[in-house]
Amino acid sequence: MSLPTDFDREVAALVDQPGFDEVLARADRNRRRRRTTITSCLAAAAVVAGVATWGQAQWGDGAPDPAGPRPSDSATPFTGEVDDRLPEAVRDLLGSEHLHPWQVVGSGGGIAVLWGACQDRYDCRFAVVTRLGDRVTGSLLDAPTPTIAEVPGGWLVQDTSSVFRLSPEGERTQVSARGDQVPVEAGDTAVETSDGWRLLRDETLLPVPTPDGSYALAAYVTPAGDLVVATYQSPGTVEVSWTDSSGSWQTGYLHRTTGFVGGVVLAGHHDGVAVALLGELPDGSLPVLDVAVSTDAGRGWQSGRGLPAGLRDLSALAVSDEGAAYLTTGSHGTVRVDADGDVQSVGQSPHDSSAFQVSHRMCLVAETGRVDELRCSADDGATWTAHSLPGFR
Repeated sequence: MSLPTDFDREVAALVDQPGFDEVLARADRNRRRRRTTITSCLAAAAVVAGVATWGQAQWGDGAPDPAGPRPSDSATPFTGEVDDRLPEAVRDLLGSEHLHPWQVVGSGGGIAVLWGACQDRYDCRFAVVTRLGDRVTGSLLDAPTPTIAEVPGGWLVQDTSSVFRLSPEGERTQVSARGDQVPVEAGDTAVETSDGWRLLRDETLLPVPTPDGSYALAAYVTPAGDLVVATYQSPGTVEVSWTDSSGSWQTGYLHRTTGFVGGVVLAGHHDGVAVALLGELPDGSLPVLDVAVSTDAGRGWQSGRGLPAGLRDLSALAVSDEGAAYLTTGSHGTVRVDADGDVQSVGQSPHDSSAFQVSHRMCLVAETGRVDELRCSADDGATWTAHSLPGFR
């Protein structure tokens, strides 16, 4: 079945929650509490892919990020002040009243935040801030809704003017696009762009292959070059397939021949892959119908057992080194589904968002205190340590 080329954006619009008015209302509440940032999942999309990590870990095991984050029980608390190492224009944006971390993503040992400051739905400014060790960079972006995604060596950023790779040192490399379809290779990265899912190979974007040539709803490429891709086989029915270097397709996961599936979220890390299937309710919320995890790049799957009733409004999905899936949701905070399918609540705040893997740690954004924090776990969710978000001290 061939889907319209704007299908991914239609699905993304469904999960654009909380609504913009709620974001501004939350900012007003937080400003009255003298907060500097707010948690938001405005940028949540129903089609998301994780990518393999790159480079060497910048945090030693058990050690905090040397760029300044401190444990939450430290005698020296976060200041909540804008990082004075950033350019003046970026500092000005971070001092805005209506500010939120639109997206937070890791890459190797680095973290990037797409900050947005909006006065109303049509008047928004954006900046990207990165931190790797003691290196902090920041620049303004030109776009109504820019995007950022993890890729090897940094991040892929798309704004109105261009698509470019961004390094932790702030260097930009322009990216071009080609329309010819080629076999997947080791080193390729699946990324979502405004034109749908693409493979990033060096500085070139290429179409994502699918078993029957239909539209890719989500995709992930393992470090070895195995492709895991989700497609619709019929209205409301999602199929997840995989292929290795031989190029032959296999069906790894077929879900819900009855009951409508309105969206699919796919994430991966090394050979671990997770998929979440979303429905749609009349009130506009998106229930999580099912979550499944694979430890062998999509060959076999284990469905989550005991997902909370009413789990809905997924804002992020990420996979840990141990193959566990982490879901940040609007209804139950953060939920962990381990490689055996067992479900556990590991929420850090009423408004967790932006789960991602960085330097052998699972991290998320928690709404706490005066300033939103990163919460990172080096033991697969058993314990968590607080860190400042890039852009703040």
